[in-house]
Amino acid sequence: MGKPPAKNNERTKPSTQVCSKRPTTSVTHSNAPNATADEASEIQRIILGKYSIAVWYASPYPDEYTHARDLFICQQCLKYMRHRETLDSHACPDPFPRGRRVYEDATSALFEVDGKAHTLYCQNLCLLSKLFLDQKTIYYDIGGFLFYVLLSKQPATAVGSFSSPADATEYTFVGYFSKEKSSVERNNLACILVLPPFRGQSYGQLLIELSYELTKMEGTIGGPEQPLSSQGFHSYRSYWRRAIVQALLGVLPQAEKYLRHSCGRKQHSSEDVVEQRVFSLSRLAQLTGIRIEDVLFTLEDLGLLGNWHGKHMVCIADDTIQQVISTRRINPGMRMDFNGLQVDDDAIQESLSEQESNDSDPNSSNSDSGSSADSS
Repeated sequence: MGKPPAKNNERTKPSTQVCSKRPTTSVTHSNAPNATADEASEIQRIILGKYSIAVWYASPYPDEYTHARDLFICQQCLKYMRHRETLDSHACPDPFPRGRRVYEDATSALFEVDGKAHTLYCQNLCLLSKLFLDQKTIYYDIGGFLFYVLLSKQPATAVGSFSSPADATEYTFVGYFSKEKSSVERNNLACILVLPPFRGQSYGQLLIELSYELTKMEGTIGGPEQPLSSQGFHSYRSYWRRAIVQALLGVLPQAEKYLRHSCGRKQHSSEDVVEQRVFSLSRLAQLTGIRIEDVLFTLEDLGLLGNWHGKHMVCIADDTIQQVISTRRINPGMRMDFNGLQVDDDAIQESLSEQESNDSDPNSSNSDSGSSADSS
């Protein structure tokens, strides 16, 4: 989609640019898919921290900002400027990182940012992401969305990073995913973006994994907004395969911990998480957080689905599963560090209450528009 949307409240369409670009090693990044900068926008590149990144598509920035070749963006608040001097003199008053920390490992951290509480920041984030997503619709009323911002943790001497006063850690903006606060379709991801300099480093898979872990901690199941692009489908199929084989082998990382801590109160009996080796589709969905239709597809895709007394069941020897892992070249390891998840009981309970309230109203609907399931 070469033109920006005409309406602010258009429904999001899926992107076709998922996992399609190889990462470059230079500071200036391009590799725009099927478009030149002139075709996409008069803005030809953005300067974000130490990175100079060629844009791929148009984004509806105000007219006075689209007539310059370069757009300078503050990593801390994502405010956009026309001149380097303005950026150099810019003193961002906002806290950084903003939002609630939900995950942290040795190299990255994820923060939950409420679109209602941080409206301008999240609108700037959407404008930035439109430069790299083909069919993303910009929707300015983003109060119904949560944004999960991924930051890489840099050495103390890194250039182009911002330091958190609380822990003196320096961060660099990598990407994000968003989701509706209350989704009728139980979508746990609406839009996902990893900036070109960070593609090919498994950050996209990390964001997908975290979206499902947050779903499991809420005691629900979910999946990405549909339909997926072809390459978005491949990214998710890779994750579904890993999660399903881990569950079947009884080695789903720390499943017992999550089910006891959050999901157990709602729908699980956790004492047989590892011992039980006969699985129904609903049980696999509960263990993995993956929607039943996606579980069913994955089992059929791997040739692991059986039928017993008219019901779909899975009861397969470990060596059979190991053979599938070998022949399909499935890497059962996860990118995320499960010890890095920050559990917030109050936030989980609030999310569950919102979802239960939404489920109890058959006429409820959400007109907020997210964007495509697009990752790298």
